[in-house]
Amino acid sequence: MGTTVPKRRWLDPAGNLTVVGMLFLCLAQVSSARADSASCIAKTSSYVTELDTLLSKESIWIIPFENLNELYFPFRDCEAEALLDEVRQSRFIRSISYHSGTKQYFIRFSSDEIIVGFAYLVSEKKSQFDHVGWVHK
Repeated sequence: MGTTVPKRRWLDPAGNLTVVGMLFLCLAQVSSARADSASCIAKTSSYVTELDTLLSKESIWIIPFENLNELYFPFRDCEAEALLDEVRQSRFIRSISYHSGTKQYFIRFSSDEIIVGFAYLVSEKKSQFDHVGWVHK
């Protein structure tokens, strides 16, 4: 009388391919999330650099700031701390405040003449342009 050895499922080639496929899918999603965050941080860095250039000019007009904001906003999929690290690089950063009820950061830049601000909604991982205007003296 012969005995048959049951197949072990973990050695089943079709099952292994399924597991390997699921693993690659998970890794791709993690990689994609990191890429999105890296892209957002790069965009934020470029924005801060250009904003500093505009704010450092002697003769300032609001239209270039509005154009800059149209070009860069919204920032999406940034990790909040990384975004804050980037905006802190600005020579013109004036305040960063956090509202726990809405889970938003409010970020303000200003020169002697212009104030620029935006909000970052942590739960949505998305920025909202707030305003650009003249500093009231």
